Amino acid sequence: MNIILRNLTAETSSAFKKCFDENGSPKTLKKIEWQFLENPVNKQYVDIAIDEKANKTAGIYAIAPVYFKINNEVVVGSQSLDTITDVNYRGQGLFIKLANSVYEKAAKDDLKLVYGFPNGNSIHGFSKKLGWEVLDPLPFLIKPLKTSYFTKKIKALSWLPNINISKKYKTNSNFKIVANNEFPEEVNAVWEDFSKDISVSIHRNKVYLDWRYIKKPLENYTIEHIYKNEEYLGYIVYCAKEKHGGTIGYIMELIYNPEFPEAGLALMKSACNKMKTQNADCILGWCLPHSTNFNAFKKVGFYTMPEKLRPIELHFGVRSFDPNYTSVINKRESWYLSYSDSDTV
Repeated sequence: MNIILRNLTAETSSAFKKCFDENGSPKTLKKIEWQFLENPVNKQYVDIAIDEKANKTAGIYAIAPVYFKINNEVVVGSQSLDTITDVNYRGQGLFIKLANSVYEKAAKDDLKLVYGFPNGNSIHGFSKKLGWEVLDPLPFLIKPLKTSYFTKKIKALSWLPNINISKKYKTNSNFKIVANNEFPEEVNAVWEDFSKDISVSIHRNKVYLDWRYIKKPLENYTIEHIYKNEEYLGYIVYCAKEKHGGTIGYIMELIYNPEFPEAGLALMKSACNKMKTQNADCILGWCLPHSTNFNAFKKVGFYTMPEKLRPIELHFGVRSFDPNYTSVINKRESWYLSYSDSDTV
């Protein structure tokens, strides 16, 4: 077997796509190129293993670079996203070889970390063979809107009728909420205030937000902004999708000036009201209990999702590339996470 490694380019993106398509995980070229060739860092760390004799992609390991806030510095980190070995090449150690090759290049370029959300099948490989620190559990939160989501998941409850179980929230007249799928420059200052006590997170500035939510192809997010006396206080991003056997709402991001926690609550209530009118069965969020916005989730009825209701088994893990940052990176309490960090929503 003569395996050569290729980088991801506009010319090799079709080989990347074909490998995923042929192994039951179809991709679109637009999203591949957006994720890896058009990201704000403008670098790519993707190894595509090609079997030259068979003219076939044998495997892929990819991380996407992204600017991170670590303590008070802005550095470059990365997210592990697309890992696959073609069914005909499994059991030959290709996954480990590709990952180590990518990590070596990333560390050489001074990337500080890689993080991601391996599924139940791959978490062992990441933790035992690639040196990842597992920071489980992934902080799934759920707000039920209808009983049907639960009765379909739990057979013992199948006799229950489908009942709406969430009220409509009143608006707070102290604030003005405006839906607008643009991010103003003020989001940078709001992020600086919001993130003062965050040790590790993607740097959620305007450049990142525009790329993640405005430029991402084939997605439809709602973005609402909140003002008080014309002062910009923050935003919420959300969407509703047909997934997991129902209509699922997602709170993608909630960022606001922490001096106005009631503004965060008002944004959350507005999003919940809108997704209720979109006939959502439930709303999901990712939020760690130590996060500034955790109380906003709790006050509108989100709670930790039981394992048996989770739509998919996912884990949260990291690997530091720089020993000077390892202690903070490997600590769960350092992190801020939201559905912005997910590549599947």
